[in-house]
Amino acid sequence: MNRIFLFIILCLLPLCLNATFRGKVYVDSNRNGQYDKGEKVFKGVMVSDGLNVTKTAVDGTYSLPGHSKVEFLFITTPSGYQTNYKHYYRVTNDREGYDFGVFPLHSAVIASDSSHSFVHISDTEISSKEGQNVWLANVRDYAINEKAAFIIHTGDLCYEAGMKAHLPMMNSENMGVPVFYCIGNHDLVKGKSGEELYESIYGPVYYSFDVGNVHYIVTPMLGGDYRPGYTKEEVYRWLKNDLAQIPAGKPIVVFSHDLLTKDDKFIYGINDREFIDLDNYNLKAWIYGHWHINHIRKHQSAVSICTSTPIRGGIDHAAAAFRVIKVDRKGALTSTLRYTYINKQVQIASIQNGEVPLLKNGNIPLSVNAYHTVSPAREVVYSCWVDGQKIINGRPLHQKTDFNWFGEIVLPDKCKGRQVAVEVEARFTNGEVAETRETFVCPVTRITTGKVKGGWNNLLGNPEHIGISKDTLSAPFSLLWTQNVGSNIYMTSPVIYRGRVYIASVDENASGKSAIVAMDALTGVVCWKYPVSSSVKNSIAASQGLVFAQDVDGHLYAVDASTGQLIWEKQLDVMGVPALNDGLVVSGDTVFAGSGEGLCAVEASSGREYWKNTSWKQGEGTTATLSSGTGVLVGSVQWDALYGNDIRTGKLLWRVEKEGVRNRASSPAIHGGVMYLLSNSSLFVMSVHTGQILAKKKLPYSVDVTSTPLVTEDAIIFGTARNGMVALDRENLERRWNYMTGDALIYTSPYVCTPASQIESSPVKSGKLVLFGASDGAFYALDCADGNLCWKHSVGAPVMSTVAVSGNMMFGADYAGNVYGFVSKE
Repeated sequence: MNRIFLFIILCLLPLCLNATFRGKVYVDSNRNGQYDKGEKVFKGVMVSDGLNVTKTAVDGTYSLPGHSKVEFLFITTPSGYQTNYKHYYRVTNDREGYDFGVFPLHSAVIASDSSHSFVHISDTEISSKEGQNVWLANVRDYAINEKAAFIIHTGDLCYEAGMKAHLPMMNSENMGVPVFYCIGNHDLVKGKSGEELYESIYGPVYYSFDVGNVHYIVTPMLGGDYRPGYTKEEVYRWLKNDLAQIPAGKPIVVFSHDLLTKDDKFIYGINDREFIDLDNYNLKAWIYGHWHINHIRKHQSAVSICTSTPIRGGIDHAAAAFRVIKVDRKGALTSTLRYTYINKQVQIASIQNGEVPLLKNGNIPLSVNAYHTVSPAREVVYSCWVDGQKIINGRPLHQKTDFNWFGEIVLPDKCKGRQVAVEVEARFTNGEVAETRETFVCPVTRITTGKVKGGWNNLLGNPEHIGISKDTLSAPFSLLWTQNVGSNIYMTSPVIYRGRVYIASVDENASGKSAIVAMDALTGVVCWKYPVSSSVKNSIAASQGLVFAQDVDGHLYAVDASTGQLIWEKQLDVMGVPALNDGLVVSGDTVFAGSGEGLCAVEASSGREYWKNTSWKQGEGTTATLSSGTGVLVGSVQWDALYGNDIRTGKLLWRVEKEGVRNRASSPAIHGGVMYLLSNSSLFVMSVHTGQILAKKKLPYSVDVTSTPLVTEDAIIFGTARNGMVALDRENLERRWNYMTGDALIYTSPYVCTPASQIESSPVKSGKLVLFGASDGAFYALDCADGNLCWKHSVGAPVMSTVAVSGNMMFGADYAGNVYGFVSKE
């Protein structure tokens, strides 16, 4: 009896007390999941028990001692091979050995010099089947078309349902390339441990694999909805042993759900004495998700790369996208975002409504926006017919940005006044083709009637963001000029100042293309271009002979409006993550910039600080622009609150988070002592001085967009996340009209995806017209009284910035990096 009892006790002891783990790694040439005589064994493959790490011997065998919490044995999948989720085994009492079979990857995915590419997605948070067939097919088709080596998902699948659904719909077999997963905070769910369900489906929460010359490491989220069974110390000790097996100087890349640090150096440690300086191991990048943003930041030696969700808009209105990362033979990374849901889109942006502008040299500008999610455009060519006779055949355009291609059409003088047809063909790398055609009567002379009068020096023309032009425009409009600035334009709206148009651009791939650009308002000719450190995603302003902009890393710039020379620069005390997406505002000789404890008022001419906010902190990223009026500066934090600070002292006057005010990206429009703003699914009318909610209109649709309400004498007009442009009666707040734009090309509104008539920009009133751009890739002029369409100009790239008006001209910008100058015909 005593012997039986002793036997039972010993069986219940941890496996590591009476077991050494053994097995081999081999090439499973017949893919039957077991080692067969004659199959090649693999020397030098790393094998781990979750703590200890060893390498296989010349005969492919290994031996591991185990440890008190051993749950899995797993290998570091060697470069050029895959396993289809057989890189791990759960340790069981009834198994004697653990053999790992690998089989070759498609030879084309890793170049002879070991360079390769992979696809990064994150935070899919599967809660419904919204857009599922489309975005999944986009990722799969791109990975196959462009021969990606693997796909990595950095977590938040999300909760029990999401984790159970995700692997069947997205795995190494049905995606055509290896798919790896990380655990996110919403993947830690109720169970014996937070990771119990995740591990039962996806295996160990930390592991590594090799591709080309790079060692890739997956680390887990250290906290979440439920407490994990693993600890940071356990991850640290495994990571230390894993890195000990890596040759000195071999590049490493780490994947995790969240960013390790906002500091310059990447230190993974458990106390002051036990830590790993990852920079000493040639860390190239820390790649993560969690924040639902698209952001790349340069640290001391490495970069951190965050990608938002491919399904819907990010929390800070990041574009729905996946990221493609190319890795060269030395481990250096370059990035390209691929926007989901776009199918062979091609549009001639410079020829619309039977009209075309003329350049000073008499040539015709040909600006084409072309995009296909699953395959980059290889070339865009055009052909021309005059009165039915082909005179130009397949002439190539030059690529300006990820969307835009440009060239000049040279027509003989005899074509003037005659019918011209232009056909454009976009050829994608996967062999697919998209075509479009426009016709026009060749102009005899250039339009020279454009005039600019007063300035439009802030978002919507003034610090209060009223958005009503003193100049009266009439539809239809003619395109006077278009100019591409060389990188994408997000929510930065044109500023009109001293006869010039100013804009700023973004560079989501950290390739050094972000800039502040000045153009002649009548011709679009670039006067100067000032490079900035990182993306400028929101409103810029002008005053005192200077142009002001703040980038996502918190650099505040003051640039001479005439020469483009930097006058001063200030580093704002803001968080590195999330990025500073807010827009700034200028009032008189004061610039208000930053957010949270980095919010400050500075002297425009010198950058000298008047005051700095100490009353509230940053939170999730927001695309709201600071509003200034009647002595109050209104700022905001997404998912937190709306704040009012004294404009002279910076003292906090009020804070409002109740009744749905906290979910917001809209900037308030200030009219006297009253402000109007959108939040979540409501319109709010509030006191500027106290923050008191004076009226609230619950709406049957989401208004989680950046659109600032346009308040006229009798209406309140604004964009929505799904329902186009809406006008409410100003007195009773009932709907007056609703204009539905087309389906968005790129989705940016948080948690919104296809289909949606999405408008992020703010409407502007000029005369009897409401002017705006939409995410469907068009500029619109509607009748203010009834919402009827008066004019439309399609550009084929999303318009997320607000138009500006001066004199008889309207200026707009699209995401492709094009700025447009339109002139009113009447």
